[in-house]
Formats: sequence, C-alpha cells, structure tokens
Amino acid sequence: MRIAALALLGVLVGCGCSDGAATSDQRVAPRDGARDAAADQGPVDGAADADAGPRDDTIEDTSYDSFDDSSADSLPSDGLVVADAAASGARLYTLKACGGVAPGSEDCHFRVLIDAATCSAQAPCDKLVIYWSGGEGFCYLGTYDGLLARYAQAGYVAVCAQPFTTSGETGKYPYYRELDRMSELLRRVRALPEVAAAWSGDKLLISGVSHGGTAPLLGIASGQALKAQPALWLGRTRTALVFYDGLSNLGSYEAWTAQSQSCAAMHRRTVARYGDGTPLSHGCSNGKCYCASPPHQAEWNKDNVQLGSSGSPYSCADVTAAASAAQPSLLYRFVACSGGSAQPCGILGDVIPDAQQQGAFDAIKTCAGVTATYERYPLCPHTLCGSKGCGFDDTIAWLTQQGF
Repeated sequence: MRIAALALLGVLVGCGCSDGAATSDQRVAPRDGARDAAADQGPVDGAADADAGPRDDTIEDTSYDSFDDSSADSLPSDGLVVADAAASGARLYTLKACGGVAPGSEDCHFRVLIDAATCSAQAPCDKLVIYWSGGEGFCYLGTYDGLLARYAQAGYVAVCAQPFTTSGETGKYPYYRELDRMSELLRRVRALPEVAAAWSGDKLLISGVSHGGTAPLLGIASGQALKAQPALWLGRTRTALVFYDGLSNLGSYEAWTAQSQSCAAMHRRTVARYGDGTPLSHGCSNGKCYCASPPHQAEWNKDNVQLGSSGSPYSCADVTAAASAAQPSLLYRFVACSGGSAQPCGILGDVIPDAQQQGAFDAIKTCAGVTATYERYPLCPHTLCGSKGCGFDDTIAWLTQQGF
C-alpha cells in the first residue's frame, strides 16, 4: 500500500536565514482540535517529507503503477480513463498526461463520490466540493474517500483532485504554475455527466490541505482565475474557498524552516522547487537560498499572495470575482493546525506555521466583496488538518451560517 504521511504540501524547504516568519495575533480563540480527528486518519509513513492530511481507514490496496487501463472504461478520444467504482462508492478518473496541459507530462486525476440517495438528476444537490489533494495525498488511491463521504453526508457532490501523480513531480514547480492543470481538472469534473446531473451548479466549494491548500490560491491569483475563468472557478450563486494549512508566502516560510534542523528536508525541497539549487546542508553557505537573492526571485514572488507584502505582485483584483448581483460575497476561510508541542516538521508537529494562513487572511479580508474568517487548531497536527475535529465540522457549520 503506497501511502506517505506528511505529504500534502509537496512544497517545503527553507533557507538558513536568521529571520523567521512574523507571528500574528490570534483572531479566533484556540480550539482543541484533537477530538476524534482520527476518524479520518488512515495508515501513515512517518518518513514522508511534508504533505499530509486526513485519510480513510479503508484505503484500497492498490497503486497507480499497477493501474490497468484494460479493465477500465476508457475514452481514448480525450485521454480520460474511468475505473470501476471502489467499495466506498467513489470512482476514479485519470486524464492521461493531463490532456497535454503543462507543466510536466504526468497524468492528473480526480475521484468522484455521489450519494444517489441525496444527490440525483431528479433532486440535484446545490453544493459541489472540489478538494485538492496534498502533495502526497494520493487522491487516486482512495486516501480521501472517508473525507469525501463526510461531504456527501453533508449534502455535497464530493470530488478530490490532484494535478500530478507522484510526490516528486508535485515538488518540481512553483505552485502558481499549476493553474492550467487545475483548470483542466475543473473543466473535466464539471462536464462529467454524472456530476452535471447530480449538482445544480449553484454553490461551489474550492478546498484542500497542505499543497492542496496552497496551489489553488496562488494559481487563482496568478491568472485572476475567478474573473478570467468564472465558468470553472465559480458557482452560479455562491463560491467558497477554504484552505487548510496552506502556504501563502514561500519566502517567509523558508525562513521559518531554517529555524529547525528537523525541517532540513523541507529546506531542500523548497529551494529545488524554484530551480535555485538543492543544498546538502541546512544553511545558506551555497549562496542559492532565498535569503541570498536567488536567480529566480520573480518565481518566488509569484508564490506570495500576502497582498501588500514585500515582493508580492498581487492585489485584491487578483483574488476576487467580478462584481455581480447574482453572487453575494465571496467566502474565504483559512485554517491553521499548529501541532501542539511536537517537533516542527515531524509527523505530529507543526509543518506550516500559523502565520502563513493568518497572513493570507489579514490581506484578503480587506478586499471588497469578500467575507473572510481565520481559525486555529493548536493541538491538531498537519496530518489531520481538515478532518473531523480538526476543522471539518466547524467549517461546515460556518458555511451553513453564511447561507452556503
């Protein structure tokens, strides 16, 4: 069974700078997120690098390498391969080479779970969730089926999606560059006959954890996707964006990882993501860390959506939708999981410092046409962020309060 643990981000790695990310005041009272989050947690491998999230106890014992197209219904005309439904009821769709969409040539995937008792052509649900996988979340293996089931029980057509297949490929590119692949997956999901029949098109929730809580927002900002591609990124009447333990400023994140030797693997991965070397030691002596004016500074800057901060090229116009009487305020929710007192970057510790989510919230909450909130779970580890007891229930309640 191929399941890596700390893996949703596929992003991390910092430079040996002395300055860390600034801490911010807490706007929402801390919660004990350690309630029964384990209900969404499956097997994990503590040796993984940095991208983890909620998992399901009954993950299928299968792997992408052994996926047999011959046993699936395939649509060779557009490269979409459809697998038989799993025991959970979820069905896997694999788009070969992601339809030729860059970057890279790996397949991309999405997995759909529809509860026919609550969402059907006769009585469609008004909500669809697209939950973006962490860097090693393995949506295609069924890792998120337990979480999808919770969304289905809450009245959603539930989909998880991942723009790449392997953790290695997930860590190759700046996050903002994933926009085209994510847009292609959204197009495929929304055009799928079973989704189109079971969802009214009214309310769309874009969510994800770690890598999946990072790339969507940075991609949206880089291409003004909410304005440029509303047919893909917006619901007809409401749109919500909920990000669990994602990054919003890769420069300040790298400085944070530099403070602990336990984050050295993340240091190497993040520096390599921007093509600025792969340091063998946890420091800046090679002169190719972010804090040493890297050659690809502009690429780092495009992965900074803390509006108004040094280097960020973005403004409110990049993260908001066009004004419309049909669309009430855009909903943004940022959730941080702090990992208690466990070792930073460890399987139970803090992998993404709270300042990353708080910084995005502080910037975007000031934008016109936005309703935003920030929530912190002090005891929840990165690996459980977004699961039951670590953000899921409170998020569903908040969305309901907002009329979503």
